[in-house]
Amino acid sequence: MTIDNQSPADPPPTGLPRAFGRSFARGHHQDGPLGRLLDLPAAASVIEIRGERWSGKSTLLADLCRQAADGGWTVAAGSGAAPSLHGVPFGLFVDALDDVLTASDDSDEAGGWPEERSTLLSGVFPTPEQPLPQGLSGDPVGRYRTFRATRQLLGSLGSSGGLLLVLDDVHRADEASVELLSYLLVNPPAGSVVIALAHRPRQADHTLQSLLNQAVADGRAHRLGPPRLTEEAALALLPEDISRVQCELMLAESGHNPGLLKAFAATRTVHGGDRAPVPLPLDVLTDCLRDFRTLSPLGRLVVQAASVLGDTVDPDVLKDVAQIDDEQLRTAIDELIREDLLHTGRLSRRLRFSSPLLRAAAYQSAGPGWRLGAHDRAGRRLARRDSGPVEQARHLGHSAVMGDDDGVDVLRAAAAEILWADPGQAATWARTALDLCGRTRDTGRERLLLAAALIACGRLRDGLAMLESLPQALTATCAARTETAVLEHTALRFLGGHEEAGDRLEAALEAAGDGCAEHRALLLGTALAGALWTGRTWPDSRTAALLDAAGALPDTARGRVCALAAAAAVRAGAVERARTLAAEAAALLDEATDDEAARHLDGLLHLARTESRLGSPEAARAHRERGLRLAESRRLALFVAQFAMDVAVAQERRGERRDAARHAAAAAWAAATTDSAPLLEDARALCERLGPAGDRGPLRALPTGPAGGTQERKAEAAAPVAAGPPRSELGSLSKRELEIAVLVSSGRTNQQIARALAVSHKTVETHLGRIFKKLIVSSRAEVAAMVGRSSGARQRFSADRLHGPALQAG
Repeated sequence: MTIDNQSPADPPPTGLPRAFGRSFARGHHQDGPLGRLLDLPAAASVIEIRGERWSGKSTLLADLCRQAADGGWTVAAGSGAAPSLHGVPFGLFVDALDDVLTASDDSDEAGGWPEERSTLLSGVFPTPEQPLPQGLSGDPVGRYRTFRATRQLLGSLGSSGGLLLVLDDVHRADEASVELLSYLLVNPPAGSVVIALAHRPRQADHTLQSLLNQAVADGRAHRLGPPRLTEEAALALLPEDISRVQCELMLAESGHNPGLLKAFAATRTVHGGDRAPVPLPLDVLTDCLRDFRTLSPLGRLVVQAASVLGDTVDPDVLKDVAQIDDEQLRTAIDELIREDLLHTGRLSRRLRFSSPLLRAAAYQSAGPGWRLGAHDRAGRRLARRDSGPVEQARHLGHSAVMGDDDGVDVLRAAAAEILWADPGQAATWARTALDLCGRTRDTGRERLLLAAALIACGRLRDGLAMLESLPQALTATCAARTETAVLEHTALRFLGGHEEAGDRLEAALEAAGDGCAEHRALLLGTALAGALWTGRTWPDSRTAALLDAAGALPDTARGRVCALAAAAAVRAGAVERARTLAAEAAALLDEATDDEAARHLDGLLHLARTESRLGSPEAARAHRERGLRLAESRRLALFVAQFAMDVAVAQERRGERRDAARHAAAAAWAAATTDSAPLLEDARALCERLGPAGDRGPLRALPTGPAGGTQERKAEAAAPVAAGPPRSELGSLSKRELEIAVLVSSGRTNQQIARALAVSHKTVETHLGRIFKKLIVSSRAEVAAMVGRSSGARQRFSADRLHGPALQAG
């Protein structure tokens, strides 16, 4: 919030009464702008609140009304956007004063008016004889006398206890109201009358704006702006299961505008760009459509046509989509710019929506049949201009028809291009292309692309089903066979079918033989990712083969391989080798663009985990946050859940419990949007341990030593231990996982643990992998150390149960 202060050398001739100033400031922080009004030498009779739409102007006015009413003032409030008075002359003042005048019909103020003055005022305010105001008189003298009578009326209404005249949405006021307000700014009413007005400066009448500027400069008016949201206030407006990274993105994209921020929170996404608008909740839609009420039919048609094209609009294409001529286009653009719905770029003739919410509202308000035609016209126009496949597909996805071979090619190319930028949209386009192919053109390429998009956005079962339907001719090629094997393994692993996933991948590796090094590197890298997930043993010979084959990969893919190999090395205790591989991975992945890195997010994930274990917490934090930002912005829910859980555990260890709870909740929310039950179970377990984000303040931050993590571990070890495992370490484990952890601490092998617990060897490997993930450790020795620090861990399971004959015999 800002205030333009007048020069202390030129005190204003009129003043805001001190009683009102005290009332206005009551309830606000006395060091804030409202409190500072009391410190001005002589407060003015006009308060101007200016700001963009949804920035909080009306909230400030409502606050002001409450404070004035508490101080015994008469409050008269009206809006230039009142729908019932649209087009009525002096509608802004009628809306504000009608109730006050009705209530004072029998008072001395109302009854004491001379007949001449009553006649003059009947041109402004309704009377039984003249239900609606007559508007401005063509006679300048008569208009002056009417304005002067209104000024005297306001002074009379404020003579007993003071009058606060609140005028909201002044930028939407009718011409007569603007002229009357301009008169009152130059000739303020006598007595205790304060005019408080709010408007959007870009839509303000130029004459009125000039008068306000002069009044501020002369000290007759004070200018306020809605407060800029602090991070704390912004977080209070957002759900507690949205990550800090996403919160910061929403805050930045909203420009700290509370209305925009609430809308982003309601739809759980940042609007904008050329994506199809996200449907707005009814209350947000209704609020947005207020700005469309005064549009002409031509203006409404053109703004709806613009919404089909995106946030940025080419006027030439807009003309074709709206089916209008050049003159109509120019007329509509003038209107939409005047209404602050569109604006022009500084260096481009393109038009932009003033807010992505306005585009979403315009799109949502158009009829579905009209939208289909508009997309068809847009697609045809862009095809003639040889626009890129993604730009064309945004319209072809709505309007393409069976047998449109060129459309199928465009949709397939567009889906492949945005697969890792927006897998949900890629899936929609791939599905549309598949539907349009017909059986005669179904080569399986659309099915493979659709499977990849479905799995990328967490629809694992649908993706597997699509892979099962691939024609044999396609999977006979080495590239398609490799891609299919990688996708199958990913889906099965996240569904919990680790054994089947491993078996299928081994079969694919055997079939690949010593063929293409690039395909072999992809398969081996996927196998290593699976081993890291489950905790299975990974031979050094395979790491060597993987790194050898990785030489054929592009830099970013090679960075991912190095990150996986570093994770395997640190888990095996080869610390120096892990450092070397992690440094190489960081160099390659840090150089990658966001589009490149998004294709290899598991590389960033394992790099961050390795750096954390090697004592480089700041590097780990940077890679985690980059990974989470990329995953959230591209709606890669599987990775959102994993990165958010890693961030939460790291924050918990730093003592940032509140933020940790927020990220755990974000992980659970993301996991719940996928088919992965194991991922959701892990996230929910973390949420249960941390509790809701809203009911715990942050704990005291633990000190971090220069080695990065050593001091933190010592502080944890020195902390008092309650009966049972400390919740900061073993508390995240399930009962079965805790059993296995205790047995691991006793030096037992996986085979021995399997016999003791009467489960399969693969089951032990799966649980051990999850133990590693939850505890963020890389070796059995670290698990044993954590169990050793827990004085109650062994006591929870009896020696008879854990050290039975079968285990002793082993």
